[in-house]
Amino acid sequence: MIEEKDGFFNNYTDEELILMIRSGDDSSFDSLFLRYRPLVKKLIHSYYLYGYENDDFFQEARVVFNSAIQKYDKDRGLSFGNYYKLMLKHHLFSLIRKDTAKKRRAAKFSESLEALIETGKFPLTSFSGKDFSFQETLEVKETIPEYFSSLSELEHQVFTLYLSSKGTDLIAEELCCEELQVVHALDRCKRKMKQYFNS
Repeated sequence: MIEEKDGFFNNYTDEELILMIRSGDDSSFDSLFLRYRPLVKKLIHSYYLYGYENDDFFQEARVVFNSAIQKYDKDRGLSFGNYYKLMLKHHLFSLIRKDTAKKRRAAKFSESLEALIETGKFPLTSFSGKDFSFQETLEVKETIPEYFSSLSELEHQVFTLYLSSKGTDLIAEELCCEELQVVHALDRCKRKMKQYFNS
């Protein structure tokens, strides 16, 4: 068991503290989590997620810890420590997969917008009514990933389909949503575009 600072809860096993937590003793949760801080710190240093600070990781770790407490069954032959470590690793892998998928989508999205810039069909031109100089075009390309990150999942889907020249009715049909939702999402995309590319 990972050592914990001297205190009242040192006399309890993990299983005893888990039972206390399940019965509503919140102070037991902090005490038990303290035992596993070294494990969390070790995993934090083993994996990298863009945009995550240590506090973000610890918040994720606490959420997984709570879930592990509720689901843990000692009769399955696994210690709580190993069970929590397994759950936390799976959670971190899931976050990394989502981050990787988002980066792939961002790269594909950037390529689509860059192609439109090269052919002079970049949507901002019609939104703003201005042509871009060579320098402004380079600045636009650099801003594309930032713009992409600002879009919600729905906005991204709507805007991607919009770039393929689909009308709002067809987009709504493809995304199985109301056309008004598509119109509003597209409006938000346009507002964000002006915000990012007209500054």
